[in-house]
Amino acid sequence: MDTETWKFINTFAPWFSAIGTISAVIVSLYLARAEKPMKLEIRAGHRIIVGDGSTGKYPEFLYISATNTGHRIAPITNVGWRIGFFKKKHMIQVVQKDQYSSGLPARIEDGEEAKWFVPLDLKDNWIERFSRDFLHSYPRLKLRTLKLQIHTSVGKTFEAVVEKSLKEKLLEECRKQKEHGKNA
Repeated sequence: MDTETWKFINTFAPWFSAIGTISAVIVSLYLARAEKPMKLEIRAGHRIIVGDGSTGKYPEFLYISATNTGHRIAPITNVGWRIGFFKKKHMIQVVQKDQYSSGLPARIEDGEEAKWFVPLDLKDNWIERFSRDFLHSYPRLKLRTLKLQIHTSVGKTFEAVVEKSLKEKLLEECRKQKEHGKNA
C-alpha cells in the first residue's frame, strides 16, 4: 500500500476513537442510573434463647428475620402471613420493639438484618392462637400454603416458606387442640 492510502485509512482513527468514547459514556450513565433491585432473604422459625443466668426452661420464640442481600436500602413496613390455596387469607403480624426485636418500620442497609421475636411462653401464645384461628381444619394441607411475607414501602412484597421447626410446632399444637376438643 502506498502512503496516500495509509493517510486515508488513518483519517478514520479519530472517528472510531470518538465513537468508542461516546459508547463508554452512554453505558456508564445507563449503569449508574439503572434501578438496582431490592433483595431480601427472609425466614420464620421456632427459636429457643439460651443466655447467661437462665434457670429452668429456656424461653421460646417465633423468630422472623429479613436480611438485605441487595445494594439498595430496604424500607420494611409490615411483617405478615399468607395462607390458603384458593381462598387466601392475609394477616399482619404485630411486633414490638424490645431488646431482641427491631420494631417496625425498619430500614435495613446492604448486608444488615432486621429480626423480630414473638414470645411463645405466654398462657395464650402465638402458636396456640394461630393454630386455633387459621389451621383448625386440614392443618397439614394449610401448612403447605403458609408463607411469611415482608412488605416494603415501595410496594414490593417478599415471601418465603416457613421453616420445618415452626411447621412442626404448629402441627403439634393442632393435634393437642383436636384431642382437647374431643375430650371436652
